[in-house]
Amino acid sequence: MVLPTVALRDVVGRPELGLTVLCGAEALDRPVAWAHVSELSDPAPFLLGGEFLLTAGVNFPTDVDRYVARLVEREVTALGFGVTPVHDSVPAALVSSCEARGLPLVAVPPATPFLAVSQAVGALIAEAQNAELRLLADSQRALTRAAVRPRPVEGTLRALAVALDGWAFLLAGSEVVASAGGAPAPDSDLISLAGRVAAGSGPRSAATEVGGDHVVLNPVDHATVLVVGRPAPFSVADRAVVAVALGLLGLLRADPAEGRAARLATRLLLTDDRTSVADLVGRPPYRVVIGDGPDDHDRLTRLLGTPLVDTAADGFRAVVTAPVDLDALRHHGWLVGVSSPADAAELPHAHAEAVALLRRARAEGASRQAGDRDGVADLVDPARARRFALNLLAPLKDSRSPSPRQLVETTRTWLAQHGNWDRSAAALGVHRNSVRHRIAHVERALGLDLSNTRHRTDLWCALEWLPEGWPDPR
Repeated sequence: MVLPTVALRDVVGRPELGLTVLCGAEALDRPVAWAHVSELSDPAPFLLGGEFLLTAGVNFPTDVDRYVARLVEREVTALGFGVTPVHDSVPAALVSSCEARGLPLVAVPPATPFLAVSQAVGALIAEAQNAELRLLADSQRALTRAAVRPRPVEGTLRALAVALDGWAFLLAGSEVVASAGGAPAPDSDLISLAGRVAAGSGPRSAATEVGGDHVVLNPVDHATVLVVGRPAPFSVADRAVVAVALGLLGLLRADPAEGRAARLATRLLLTDDRTSVADLVGRPPYRVVIGDGPDDHDRLTRLLGTPLVDTAADGFRAVVTAPVDLDALRHHGWLVGVSSPADAAELPHAHAEAVALLRRARAEGASRQAGDRDGVADLVDPARARRFALNLLAPLKDSRSPSPRQLVETTRTWLAQHGNWDRSAAALGVHRNSVRHRIAHVERALGLDLSNTRHRTDLWCALEWLPEGWPDPR
């Protein structure tokens, strides 16, 4: 685990502490993980390294050189010596020994309690952590905005370079695909290292130095490597920013078709609750639309009034702010489920609701919108409902022919069609005898009589509450 630290310079620079650097001024960039007080003559066995060690000289050893040597061995960052009540000044032997061994020595004045130093270190570390969180949040927003605008690859690289105050480029073999931030031309050593990273025959990521800059290399895909450099070392937050950029670039490089930016944004919004839709389309409330129909991205964006449409061969999903015209979508061949209004953080949940509504729409043959003809089944606690559904339908999981999913979809459609064999067969695209066979299979496996109204009601509710993807829900 990497511990958060602050520079010793920031601690001794707090004017309210009144600290004086007696030696080691050239090492003030050393990291401080915490301030620790010890009056042991040999505290080394109880130290972890990175401490700003504080002592008032109680039980101070006569062998000062050994004391300092032990602290250096434990990689203590600095020693703070409290003047009074034991010593009127910092012992000269201690100053000489610390100077000789390169250990920064700081005088703590009588008016400064050790507790104040510890609190100052804690406050500085908290400030540093908050700054890193702000960096990550701000950078993620900037990267996401760049990824959904024209020339998204180049824009994402520019946003990454700005966020890290450095440079970045994509390298495919020996060719620079795109660059930003004044990136240098790659030399043969960097190209060779990138080749090993991309091929997977060497490290999955790598770090090196180029012209005095710290450089990290990470694979985007099997042929492309993201190379990022900056003068300062990469912190944990910096590497998290690089990871966000990698994810975006991977999606962008994998989807070269037109409309990829909108599809990327839609995927982010519906799967990552840290992404803010307000940065992309405006203010809430939002709705999620999931549908089956033709792969016609341009027409969908016009009908739905949003650029955030993710199309595929088997359907689409979208984030909208305008009312959804179900009749217009039906006219052009789309069957949809539309979620309840949601805030940005609720979009993944709205996505799940829209998926369930589309499942119901498929069975009924008509688009469904949350709040439209909701029934008693929608009032039940979701966790209890899920358990009921899984328990009731569990015997179908062992079916091989027909498969569990065939049985579920046939039963859902048959119930939605009020038990009409011909309409169910037409909706499913199978022979009516196949529908009869499957329904009989369900009755036997579940021990239900589907001529009984209560049994039909229980089964319909269970099908409504069944998790998406059953029998293997994700």
